[in-house]
Amino acid sequence: MALKTFDTRLLPEVRAQNLTPEAFAPYGGIISADHQIKNAESSSANYGTATKIHRVAPVENHFSKCKSGAPATPRWNIFRCSAPKHLINVKSGKTKTYTAKVLERHPYSTQTFIPMGQAREKDSYVVIVAQTDYSSDQLLPDPTTLKAFICKGNQSITYGAGTWHAPMVVVDEQIPHIDFAVFIHENGVAEEDCQECYFEPGYSVAYEVNELQPKL
Repeated sequence: MALKTFDTRLLPEVRAQNLTPEAFAPYGGIISADHQIKNAESSSANYGTATKIHRVAPVENHFSKCKSGAPATPRWNIFRCSAPKHLINVKSGKTKTYTAKVLERHPYSTQTFIPMGQAREKDSYVVIVAQTDYSSDQLLPDPTTLKAFICKGNQSITYGAGTWHAPMVVVDEQIPHIDFAVFIHENGVAEEDCQECYFEPGYSVAYEVNELQPKL
């Protein structure tokens, strides 16, 4: 059951921006070696054949604070995600829009999505997040703070514990799916593992996909 259904008829369009560690920091963290190799702490590893980039994204388990008291288990899952074609429309040129209708959060755990088998230069998926309205009793999302990010095939996302976010939006409509390896803590109590809010008639997220050019 959704915590609330928001009326989104007056919400402006959200424009997706490029994903960087700095831009996404308020919502969790990302794993993006091409960015983090330049600024994050690193050290030589594996007898000089590797570089270890330290502490790139958070891993948190706050289930000690949950109402049921049920302990959580760390889990790897796989999400096989397809482009939501019924919610995607061409706006103009290379710009498309996605109509989003839900945000969810995991109140007590971070959640990491790692795309598998995607080209590093390819615009692969869009993530959508919002800040929490701390003036609301249920700590609902603030629809006026919606942000969207376009993510490359070699970039992974970690949503902070309690961060409101939409389901993954695969942008390549020609492929059958993208497989994501997903790490999360879960205790099996539905309302403590995941909470949702609905948005009607939906809010619009605009994005551009840079197509990979074939190598000659």
